[in-house]
Amino acid sequence: MATTQHHSREHLRGIFPIIYTAFREDGEIDEASERRVVDYLIDAGAHGLAAAGGASETEKMTPEEKRRILELCVEQTAGRVPLIMGCTAESTEESIALVQHGAALGVQAAFGLLPRGEQQLKGDEWAQALRRHYGALGEASPVPIMVQETSNPVPPEVVVEINARCPNVSYVKEEAPSDTGPRVTALLELSGGALDILTGGASLLSDLDRGAIGAIPGSIGVADLALAYNRFLAGDRDGARRAFNHFAPLSAWRRQFGTQGAKEVLHRLGVVQSTRVRRSGGRAMDAYDLRELDEIMATQGPPF
Repeated sequence: MATTQHHSREHLRGIFPIIYTAFREDGEIDEASERRVVDYLIDAGAHGLAAAGGASETEKMTPEEKRRILELCVEQTAGRVPLIMGCTAESTEESIALVQHGAALGVQAAFGLLPRGEQQLKGDEWAQALRRHYGALGEASPVPIMVQETSNPVPPEVVVEINARCPNVSYVKEEAPSDTGPRVTALLELSGGALDILTGGASLLSDLDRGAIGAIPGSIGVADLALAYNRFLAGDRDGARRAFNHFAPLSAWRRQFGTQGAKEVLHRLGVVQSTRVRRSGGRAMDAYDLRELDEIMATQGPPF
């Protein structure tokens, strides 16, 4: 039986921001604004991009919309930087189909959670679902697969076991809310370095110290994070810290409001026409919150 040809992962290092989805006021995808988001992120110095992830609000999209947003991001990226994709879906079979579609377009890796109906499983049922899903996905995928960690993090030993059985499952997108740092250390130690770890970027410099190879943040602050990464690799820790600290006030403000807070920043920069979201998250912004953003952007200055 023929085996799947898997791609090299040597180049998938650095800052790979999620491409937020731009919507019009009527709730439909705003393709012109979406293309501007891609250009904004590349111009900010992103080392790669991540399309159609959870933060792209794909759980509120039809399968046709998911495919279109992925195709649009591939078109606009136009090979300027590597592109990875989200593949969380309603079933393993749908995830496989998404990844195969993305690979045919030129996407170079895929990340995702368990199928949505299995994400709240517990104990042995959960561990078995993880092994089954990622094993099947890794075997069927022409590109490397990334285990995604969020509110229900996968035990490090299970991730290592999956990787040992299917080496194509070779990355982890580590964003466990309370213990990302120790999990990065555990995954690297238990796997003997067989896994490559990217985090969300909230503790970028300490994550890089631990051995993470980069981050998959949101669509704002990318210029600071990319500069911090570059300076870290060059051995300029003071410069890396200055770049990271420049983003900290804006990052702290945005976390209160979820994706809509970031879209407010992108709207002010002329990147997106509307701050419309399909997925609510965080609290609503009021006039005082917007005034605080005015002051942060004026005080900190670009880049944003």
